[in-house]
Amino acid sequence: MRWLVARYQPVGLFSLKPGEATSTGGKSLLVPTPFAIRMALLDVAIRVRGVAGGRQAFEQIRALRLALRPPRRAAVTGLFAKILKPEREAEERDRAMQRTIAFREYVHLEGTLDLAIGGEPALLESVAPLLPHLTYLGKRGSFLQLLAPPETVETADDQPPEGFIPLVPWNQTKGSFPLGHVQRLDEWGPGLTFEKANVYAPEKIQVGKDRIRIDVVLPYRLVQAGRGFTVYERVE
Repeated sequence: MRWLVARYQPVGLFSLKPGEATSTGGKSLLVPTPFAIRMALLDVAIRVRGVAGGRQAFEQIRALRLALRPPRRAAVTGLFAKILKPEREAEERDRAMQRTIAFREYVHLEGTLDLAIGGEPALLESVAPLLPHLTYLGKRGSFLQLLAPPETVETADDQPPEGFIPLVPWNQTKGSFPLGHVQRLDEWGPGLTFEKANVYAPEKIQVGKDRIRIDVVLPYRLVQAGRGFTVYERVE
């Protein structure tokens, strides 16, 4: 299979809560999810090619195989912050928002975040121009920068390039259960359409059908932890 490998340098703190987290709590994932990567590519396609071009790119992005090589280290810092959230009893309390406390985590990624997308040569040729425009993955502010033009890598079968982990459920990968850190990531489901992905459209995304959860084993091991921080290191 042919793969395009793009190497990105994180230039901001990464943060992306798991799908099960609430608005006031939840730890951050260590890497972007397949759902976030595909949505970021779709966002780029719309910004570069217009809405019509984004609609056309939707099925192309769905057909991509995704894999990544996480940065060498990930340092997670947790904190509590004051936030505003919508008031449930707005009329009775005569206010639209209420003050509350929320738990947040931010991840400092040391090293490059390497992304590999696989597919037919014509498909990759169409998607390749989008990769330089990818400037953040996760929540807004999780900025990254492409270091060099994407490289083309050929593999003998459908396995990703050496050192990359496929973003599919671990039980669908070949071999025994790998050592690492298990995280539950979101992925596009078979029922997701362009209209449902459009946040301005009335159609809603249904969990389990349009947005599915997969368990992926990241090649990380915990090397240090203390009050308010945890450090993970990639297993080579």
